[in-house]
Amino acid sequence: MPLKLPNLDDLTWEELTTEACSLIAAKSQEWTNHNASDPGITLIELFAYFSESLMYELNRISANNTTAFLRLINGPSWKATKSLGEEERASVLEMRRPHRAVTAEDFEALTLAVNEDPGRKGLESIARAKCIFRRNLESEDAAAQTSEAPGHVSIVVVPAGRHPASAPLLHTVKRALEPARLITTRIHVVRPRLVTFGVRADITPLQGFDPNRLRDEVIRRLESFFDPLDGGVDRKGWPFGKSVYLSEVYEVLAKVPGVDHVSKSRNPKTSEEMDELVVSTSEKSRIIRNAQDELEAIQVRPDELVSLQIDKNEITMVPV
Repeated sequence: MPLKLPNLDDLTWEELTTEACSLIAAKSQEWTNHNASDPGITLIELFAYFSESLMYELNRISANNTTAFLRLINGPSWKATKSLGEEERASVLEMRRPHRAVTAEDFEALTLAVNEDPGRKGLESIARAKCIFRRNLESEDAAAQTSEAPGHVSIVVVPAGRHPASAPLLHTVKRALEPARLITTRIHVVRPRLVTFGVRADITPLQGFDPNRLRDEVIRRLESFFDPLDGGVDRKGWPFGKSVYLSEVYEVLAKVPGVDHVSKSRNPKTSEEMDELVVSTSEKSRIIRNAQDELEAIQVRPDELVSLQIDKNEITMVPV
């Protein structure tokens, strides 16, 4: 919210005179005549008059003063091209715009500000940005991407479209951040890494619900919940680095109209219960289990988002 300018001329002559006279007894016991005819009282009233006049003038800023202030803000070569009111507004808005990137919020705000850059014509819009300190996510070495890298800052860019950020967009973001970074900082602008997983479950529909339509709705709800742009609890996109918890999957499924209950699928050959969350063999290390060896979640690192890929055959509709 905008700051409310203080009123500097709110003390009147009477208030100044009364306050000064109330201090006489504390400052000088010899001063006993407080009548208007006393020379000291006359001086108090005179100083109160001048003080009231000065405070009144403090709140009266002339056009020349405003122009001088704007020149201090914008540089000695600045010249007004619009009305002073419009120039004031433009200068204040420019001051509010971040010009230096120190915190993660600074880097993310400057990245999103690229959307307003007139020189980015033809490039896709940026929907989200995530700053990761002390990481070089541009490195081709997988181990280096998860290792401490002092002085390195990685910015993960998610475009508004349903496709990876283009190379020109990443270059534009990096070019915009370079002047704002600290001298010793190295900037890396990258696309998000995606953790691909699937969901496997047996669903028993309520009486009167079409199983095929219910399966489609279940898949749609799950895809929407884990969507990188519109997913998550707040519908602002699945958060960076948020692990996929099995409890949240069950919560989403339980809210689908027509679902009676959800249970684990069983291996058709061995009849053993199978995990509800499915990952590739190379990602098995991400699986988190509790002390009873029960599946709890899929681990997601700070710079990663999730990509849900559901095989319809993994969502089995169990007859009532």
